[in-house]
Amino acid sequence: MRFIVYGAGAIGSIIGGHLHRTGHDVVLVGNQRHVDKINAAGLKLVTPEETYVLKVPAVKEANDLAPFGGGDVVLLTAKSQHTILCLGQLKNAGAKRDLPVFCVQNSIVNEPAATRVFDRVYGAVVNLPGIFLQPGEVINPISGNSGFLEVGLYPRGVDELARSISGAFQAAGFAGGVNEWVMKAKAAKCLLNLGNSMDAITDRRGDGSAFIKAARKEAEVIWGLAGIEWEGLEDYERRVRAIRGVNRMPKGYEGESKRSSSWQSLVRGTGNIEAEALNGDVVELGRSLGVKVPYNEVLWRVAEDVAAKGEKPGRYSAEDLLRMVQENP
Repeated sequence: MRFIVYGAGAIGSIIGGHLHRTGHDVVLVGNQRHVDKINAAGLKLVTPEETYVLKVPAVKEANDLAPFGGGDVVLLTAKSQHTILCLGQLKNAGAKRDLPVFCVQNSIVNEPAATRVFDRVYGAVVNLPGIFLQPGEVINPISGNSGFLEVGLYPRGVDELARSISGAFQAAGFAGGVNEWVMKAKAAKCLLNLGNSMDAITDRRGDGSAFIKAARKEAEVIWGLAGIEWEGLEDYERRVRAIRGVNRMPKGYEGESKRSSSWQSLVRGTGNIEAEALNGDVVELGRSLGVKVPYNEVLWRVAEDVAAKGEKPGRYSAEDLLRMVQENP
């Protein structure tokens, strides 16, 4: 089996790195600077227990993966705003419709998009800390295991491939397993991720807890009207916490911040952010249902604006965002 880790940033490089170091066939597909650094000096994977320098194969384009074989499995780990582009790149490089694609991403929008291009689509819940601020290096600041990964068929079910991939993840040091209702679990994780934009925009300036609670309540109302199911947030958090490792910064990296992937996108100045697939999806569903969702609307609009302008975290405070809601309800 060849694991094609497509969109190897923090999460993809950590998963791919641990799979590679435990003997699995892995190829990373990432941005030019990251791939060039990996090919020149190896992938530096930093954990609290050990720092690995891994000679894992890495390429920049889908065409470099051809020919695709019957044992290939795609772990789609790109940010959700890049999913459509990644799917097209794989298809145009010669991938057939029966290529298995595991959406190892935040949000619940990726799996339905993938079914337009591929027939064997799986969901994966990702709950692991990852820091990616410079090319060629990722930090996985957790002890006990490398994080939590749970997989299942989209829209529901479990098959032998899901069990096999889950077994590989566990052999590579990840807690988790298979879940027949994986999309319910992903929806619960999505509720948590609705706060990523707040973290990125404010850099924790002000108290955003009430704002995020309101944004999550909006999502629950919209999902209820749309018939979308989700695992209870407390149940999800309790279940994950029971087997997931404990966050701990590696020695020498204590000054690094374990912050959301959206925050890291602004720090790196990527020019884009995942808000559209999280808060924006709630807004779009609300519009189709004729229901206003002002808290998610502000988070989406402001996050996209800050990212497009190349601004760093902290441009606005939580109180600034609340004023925006109140002035334009």
